Amino acid sequence: MKTYRFRFNNSRKTSAILIWFITTLLMITLTCIILLIPSEPYFPTWLLLIFLPLTLIAIYKLFRTASERQSTDSVTLNKDGFNSACFGSVLFSNISAINIPVRSISLLGGEKYDYYKQTEVDTPNLVISITTDDSKIFRWVLGEWGSFYNSKEDFSVFFDFLTALTDQLYQYYHANEPTNSYLKIIDENGFWERSGKLKLVKKN
Repeated sequence: MKTYRFRFNNSRKTSAILIWFITTLLMITLTCIILLIPSEPYFPTWLLLIFLPLTLIAIYKLFRTASERQSTDSVTLNKDGFNSACFGSVLFSNISAINIPVRSISLLGGEKYDYYKQTEVDTPNLVISITTDDSKIFRWVLGEWGSFYNSKEDFSVFFDFLTALTDQLYQYYHANEPTNSYLKIIDENGFWERSGKLKLVKKN
């Protein structure tokens, strides 16, 4: 058994972040109006005593809520499946689909970091998901070159986990082939779905 530990964006609290973001923008706008524009008697200066603390609270809440999207997962891979500290355990036989955005991962032939710097395009947040037979979804969001929620080292550990997982899953259904498959189970679009034929072959 091998354990992989990494930080990632759990993609929760999106609505709360949006609410605090709008609130922060509103409070900053009102505070700037009072400070920069003579607006008596509609916005008397004493309102700063109310708006300034509220603005600071809104900014704090925004960053606090955003930081809560960061989670640390510890995934242990074994011969039958894997166990995630954040999502629970799953057997290889119960994995029905895997989706990996290979076109956005430079390690899999996607665009290099220089491309995003030169074109001023935002570097992608990669959403990797594993779906089980009972429709449970294991979803991790990471930035390959680091982000607010994970470092480059976190992504490197996660990529090692993906490589080991997909290789073992390939061996699970193709036991007579070489073990060094390197993400061979996914197609050119980064997708794998277990067919009924594969399931039948494994049962036999």
